[in-house]
Amino acid sequence: MTARRGLSVALLAVPLLCALGGPVLARGAPGERSAPFGPSPWSPFGTDRLGRDVLAAALTGGQTFLVVGVLTVLGAYLAGFLIGVAAAAAPWMWLEDLLMRPVDVLLCIPALLIIMVAALRTEGSAVAIACAIGLALVAPIARFVRMAAAGVVHGPVMDALRMQGETRAYRYGRYALREMARPLAADIGVRFTAAVYFLASANFLGLGFDTTSTDWAVSVAANKDALLIAPWSVVLPAVLIVLLAVGTNLLVDDLLPDPRGLAAGARRAGPDA
Repeated sequence: MTARRGLSVALLAVPLLCALGGPVLARGAPGERSAPFGPSPWSPFGTDRLGRDVLAAALTGGQTFLVVGVLTVLGAYLAGFLIGVAAAAAPWMWLEDLLMRPVDVLLCIPALLIIMVAALRTEGSAVAIACAIGLALVAPIARFVRMAAAGVVHGPVMDALRMQGETRAYRYGRYALREMARPLAADIGVRFTAAVYFLASANFLGLGFDTTSTDWAVSVAANKDALLIAPWSVVLPAVLIVLLAVGTNLLVDDLLPDPRGLAAGARRAGPDA
């Protein structure tokens, strides 16, 4: 394991362990609440605005944040991927325009406006907000996938596979997907960071989940006014969010290196390296 991969795994492991195993560890926290933004008898991080232990809240707030973020990005990427690949492989220009022009219109609508409308129309439904964030992500994903797929689906290898009689499932499901794996995996990391940003922004504006939730994004927004007197109530969940986003992107970059970069590095290292 390279040093870069070890660092990315370590960064990613902290929020994942907190999200997956945190609720079990938080069972030892006292059930009664203390004074808001004061000391806590259970951890050195003190209490939040509701008198809950900051560490216990962080340990129990990761599951919701992680599930919402991951499902939102996966759903948005599935829709954007299908639109992008279909547009890149469209045999007629009018069909490509039919698929991509609505995407261009969606790109012109601010993401926070979509989230605000969904939140106001559904009285802050978590499902509606997650769907709104996914809808805001579909347009840039579709355009990115179309750009990444254009050179693959119209390339000479795809033409050769078609002339050899390979099935459409093989051409697109194996060859094209394998060729696009690196840029798509890197883009998924970026879109996950964007989903985190939109989710945190919605909660900052009071449009997201229940303000008493221990969700990491909610905790940052709800306790922001006490940053100077109780910094851990904001810093701890914020750090977990940052570690999750940075660790994900670093790990993806390390697991899918550019073959041309590896070859160039091998040539610079020499035959005896």
